Amino acid sequence: MENKNEAVIANYIEKMMGERRQKIFESDEYIQQDNGDLDYLEERYSSLKIPYVIRRVVDDYIESRDERYADMSYVAGMGDAISLLTKMGMLNNQEQPLSINAE
Repeated sequence: MENKNEAVIANYIEKMMGERRQKIFESDEYIQQDNGDLDYLEERYSSLKIPYVIRRVVDDYIESRDERYADMSYVAGMGDAISLLTKMGMLNNQEQPLSINAE
């Protein structure tokens, strides 16, 4: 049962993040410019005449770095949110350790 609940929560969070990301992309002109720049750079990268093996290494590196950055950003954001809610008195400051399944 716990795995099903975790999957439901994970799907909900992913959907919520996607919707929030889309709203930010649509409403912020600087992010829109950055996205345009990324599209341009991706086109330039795709047009490079480099061997497939090298392209795969570069792609894997970029993907791994982006995933690591996203993970670190998420953890930092959650920590900031918990800290803010605690300072606002909206969370109890209990000394009990949380049981988290990080698999």
